[in-house]
Amino acid sequence: MIWKEARNLYVNKWILFEAIEAYSEDGKRIVKDLSVINAYDDGKEALKEYREKHKKDKSREMYVYHTKNDELIIEERMWMGVRKNG
Repeated sequence: MIWKEARNLYVNKWILFEAIEAYSEDGKRIVKDLSVINAYDDGKEALKEYREKHKKDKSREMYVYHTKNDELIIEERMWMGVRKNG
């Protein structure tokens, strides 16, 4: 589905979704097709499920976003640094 459809189905909700079709342009991720995994009233619950699912499968492109937003704007970030083990 597209973002507009998700907004109409999940009014005033936090949604956890997977990008089915997406590309990068001008430092942003443009999501053309998405699949809603779950909807929440509480953003903390959405982020908790995101972390659990991401830990199990890092290859999935998932996001948490609120449907109050007219447009789906996902800024790309370059992660730099050293990961500490243990």
